[in-house]
Amino acid sequence: MGLFGRTPEKPPKDLINEWSQKIRKEMRVIDRQIRDTFESMEDGEEMEEAAEEEVDKILFEITAGALGKAPSKVVDALPEMETAGATAASEDESEEDIEAMQSRLAALRS
Repeated sequence: MGLFGRTPEKPPKDLINEWSQKIRKEMRVIDRQIRDTFESMEDGEEMEEAAEEEVDKILFEITAGALGKAPSKVVDALPEMETAGATAASEDESEEDIEAMQSRLAALRS
């Protein structure tokens, strides 16, 4: 008997053993969860590929096969939109616009 009579607690060594067993069980559960997560991530890539194939099928049906005839990427260069003369004209117009805005601002200030 101890100082306070008989204590229902187990010796520290037994408590440590119980705790370590509980921790091992928890670690196993966590390990299983991690493995399951990684396996589901691998399945996600396969599901993504299957989804892309399904979308392609549906688009092919909707466009009556026209989508399948389209090139996968454009190889032609884009046409040039403005010539040098048009650029110079637009610069003159923008300078005129800036001058008009400045004169209106000056009028507002006075």
